[in-house]
Amino acid sequence: MLTLVRQFFSRRKPVDDDQLLRLFWNRAELKREFAKGQLERERMIDQLRALEGSALRAQQRLDQLEGLLADPERAASAAVFFQLRGIWAYGKRRLSRLARDLGFRQQEREGQREAGRFEEHRQAALTAIEQRLVPLEERRALLESELIAVRARRFERTGFWNYFARRRLDAEQATLMAAGKSVDEQIERYERARSEKLKDKAAVPDAIGVDGKRLVNLSVIALAQELLLVFSEHEVAAQARDASLRQVGEAVYGSSQACRDLSQKIEGVLRKVEGMDELAGRVRRRAEYLHLIASYRRDSDTSPAPDTLTSIPVELTAEGDPRPVKGGPEVPVNVLADEYWDIYSVLLN
Repeated sequence: MLTLVRQFFSRRKPVDDDQLLRLFWNRAELKREFAKGQLERERMIDQLRALEGSALRAQQRLDQLEGLLADPERAASAAVFFQLRGIWAYGKRRLSRLARDLGFRQQEREGQREAGRFEEHRQAALTAIEQRLVPLEERRALLESELIAVRARRFERTGFWNYFARRRLDAEQATLMAAGKSVDEQIERYERARSEKLKDKAAVPDAIGVDGKRLVNLSVIALAQELLLVFSEHEVAAQARDASLRQVGEAVYGSSQACRDLSQKIEGVLRKVEGMDELAGRVRRRAEYLHLIASYRRDSDTSPAPDTLTSIPVELTAEGDPRPVKGGPEVPVNVLADEYWDIYSVLLN
């Protein structure tokens, strides 16, 4: 009886051990899943708090705006404020569009230039391979003709009295065959290199180089300066920058009539900018001028040092290298230092 009990428990033990291991693994897996669930819960709580904060701030701004609109004069100032904010956003959009278009063109040009360099190097390599193949193929043809001649002479040497002549011709034939095999191997190696070189493709750069980014950025800065010059009429540019740094509740532009007059002036200047057919040419000419005077603190910098662009000459010479017109007016504004049109968010870096 005791023996049967021992056999029963000895058979049950491995099963119990397997069950315990499975329970342990399941418990560990559940703990990992629970920890992941806790982290996800905390992340969602943080997101909810952030959304609640954003909603609260939006409601506060809405309440503030409703209070402003209840007062006619303050409502007029608020309208001008948002109109100036629109001018600021308009300038930023113009800069962004120019940076995007020029960046695409510059990357395309650099890709074509890289493809041209690659093709030039590949043709040079193929020419070098051909120069090595020509004498090898001539050598192979010569060895084949000599081998044919030796085999013909060997075929003619019959009879026992030509025994030593046949041995000499056999050795000569073996030498020619070994030389031919060596030449064939060299030709095969060069032909394989030529085939691989023909399969190679130019690597298209996925980003613009430092010089290309500098060219794009100088054009963007030139446009920023031109926009500032035009919007300087009635001090629209300065007021737009001021509006970008303030809240609507801080905006005061005078009486309702003064606000209406200012609004009309802003609209007039904006129409003037949109109707400037010569703006593209002026930006191109100014970018050339900036290229002459801009300096960079490091070789890796893509934006010029702000202290090299402390003022804006209103007019540039039309012929030769662009220079400020002698005795012409200058506007003492630094679009980089003052970050006009949020320019640093547009410049390529």
